[in-house]
Amino acid sequence: MFKLPVPPARTVDRMTEQQMTEHTASHAGVTGRYTTDGVPHGCTSLTPFLVVRDAAGALDFYRTVLGARVVDVTEMGGVVVHADLDLGHGHLQLGEASPDFGTVPPPEGDQACYSMGFYCPDVDAVVARAERAGATVREPLSTFVSGDRFASIRDPFGVRWSIMTRVEDLSEAESGRRVAEWAASQQTRG
Repeated sequence: MFKLPVPPARTVDRMTEQQMTEHTASHAGVTGRYTTDGVPHGCTSLTPFLVVRDAAGALDFYRTVLGARVVDVTEMGGVVVHADLDLGHGHLQLGEASPDFGTVPPPEGDQACYSMGFYCPDVDAVVARAERAGATVREPLSTFVSGDRFASIRDPFGVRWSIMTRVEDLSEAESGRRVAEWAASQQTRG
């Protein structure tokens, strides 16, 4: 199995100021035709990497349901170890579990250790496609106080998703105020 080389540890506290400046300059993010400040165009600062049981199937699902464009796929021994998907306003990466990299797939059943959020123009259509493609609806479609129409699904690969469309043009402050007010009302109920 392919292993990434591990660079030798550096003793940063022993580097001179000049060495630090040279190191920083030689490792600074590039800006050019395809990159700005070290971030490839089309990517955001955060690009999650999902570990799934059937990466090839997940690629198909995300292409069909979320409208993802597959940018790149790396296979080793017939297994997708890395894939990059463009979701329009950010990227998502995925691959199958690998003991060599210490990655494991999501837990079985309805348990989740994370949830992915996905904003789209038509949450109803995306959730309908997800159901047809084998996803389980956890929380049915509803309009929430945040100004979002929302549903929660678990895809066939064990990943939990919050699918959302903003249906009210609210500021972050107003949306946050409404959610805080809703949360306070839930505490007084029980």
